[in-house]
Amino acid sequence: MQLITRARKGDMTACFEAGRMYLEGVSGFPRHVTLGLEYLSQVESQREEDAQRLIIESLDLHEIAVHGRTATLERAARAGSAEAQLRMAIWTSLTMVDLKVSHGWLCSAASGGLLAARTALGLQGAATDMDQVAVRRIKSLLGVPGVGWSELLILAMDRALLRKEPQLLLRALALSLELGAAPDSVLADKVYAALSYARSLPEVHITVETKAIEQLLDDCVDRGNAAAALMLGLALSGSDVGALTWDMLVPAQNRRKASALLLRAADAGYGEAWTRLYELHANNQSSVANPPMARFFLEKAAASGDVSAQRRLGAIVMRSACTLREAEQGMNWLFLAAQAQDMHAQGLLRSFLLPVGGDETEATQGIAELAKSNPALSARLRVARDFGLTKLEAMTVDVVTGMRPWGLVVGKNPFIQHARLAAPRAVPALCASTLQTLRRCAGHLVGGATHSSAPKDLELRHRAARLKQALDSHGLSESLFFAKASSDSLDALRGGPRWARIAKAQLGAAMDGADDEVC
Repeated sequence: MQLITRARKGDMTACFEAGRMYLEGVSGFPRHVTLGLEYLSQVESQREEDAQRLIIESLDLHEIAVHGRTATLERAARAGSAEAQLRMAIWTSLTMVDLKVSHGWLCSAASGGLLAARTALGLQGAATDMDQVAVRRIKSLLGVPGVGWSELLILAMDRALLRKEPQLLLRALALSLELGAAPDSVLADKVYAALSYARSLPEVHITVETKAIEQLLDDCVDRGNAAAALMLGLALSGSDVGALTWDMLVPAQNRRKASALLLRAADAGYGEAWTRLYELHANNQSSVANPPMARFFLEKAAASGDVSAQRRLGAIVMRSACTLREAEQGMNWLFLAAQAQDMHAQGLLRSFLLPVGGDETEATQGIAELAKSNPALSARLRVARDFGLTKLEAMTVDVVTGMRPWGLVVGKNPFIQHARLAAPRAVPALCASTLQTLRRCAGHLVGGATHSSAPKDLELRHRAARLKQALDSHGLSESLFFAKASSDSLDALRGGPRWARIAKAQLGAAMDGADDEVC
């Protein structure tokens, strides 16, 4: 009590002694690092060397780092203390990706006669990866006293996580596992956070045992982390996780376990999991191959907004389409993917359009002139050019009832007796502006469906005559507005196996080369 009283009155000697006793926990004083450092700070400017030596000798490296005294440790190391130099080598190995500084401190400690430092320096071998070198060196130092290894490694991981340095976190994790302590939930969460950040980096080196990573991610999954289930499921299925290759995370693939984990992630709302489930079950060589399930997973992935799934589903539906309903479904999925700037989906949509020749500017001017006297006819010509319709289709299509969110359905042609040739077909819009134009044109064609009681062939001739008269009066050619195609060509554009043969190359690209046969 007398010592504390003198220290509080500003006695420098008493302050130093009180600080020493609190740091060492001797002479009836409880060990209290914070109080000890507080008393020492009052005399540190006058007895810097003594205070510095006392701090280095009394505190573990972990305590020095926690209480912000690494600068004190560095000053002691620069003053020639081999023990301080070794501790600085350990600290900089855990807090700096580059090992140049750490190597320098190790060399200084080795020159000061420390055998542990010499041993660590000789462990680089043929390794060139900095993380491997760092882990090897620090492993050899795990027996060095005065470090507080368990607490220090947890501190290093927290620091790396806070500073978004996943390499350092995983480096500390590899060393933590060497201590033999059972991984806990807190550690598992830190590892998942580090891996999540590391997946977006261009290059990451992981020195942790893959089995340990799998166990830590399993722990996260068991506690309800659906994102960890997605990460582990992707790795176990053989799929890379961002910049992390699957073999950085797991020792071997396990498709059955992967399917269960991916289902858990998909159920939690991760659409990416549905896509990977489709790929696993659509692969005929896979141990979990199941085409009906694959189709279900693909539909779920497409519904979740996955663009590649929408494109794949649209391609699959269109290549087997036997009815207009199926063709409409396929067109809808392809259109959604195309709107997301998917080039393969846009290419497939273009394969359903017949080309219309002539200059677009000339056609637009002609339509504008016709609109002054005959708005309905000009609207029909606009639709015909935009959607690549034949003259017969353009003159008979009911634009109002045929409009769809993805384009236009040319309904059953009432002027053709042959059932196959008269069958309806779905024609996609290539962009949103085409759909807007279609809606405007529909406003001019309300009530324009064919309901006349006159013979159909006679009505068609009358329509053709009126069209010819209107075009001639404005000096316009039919080729500016109508596509030309044989009945066989039109039949192939309705989707199904015939279209699939024609668009084989585009289909292959759209399916990413997948050799699935989901139907």
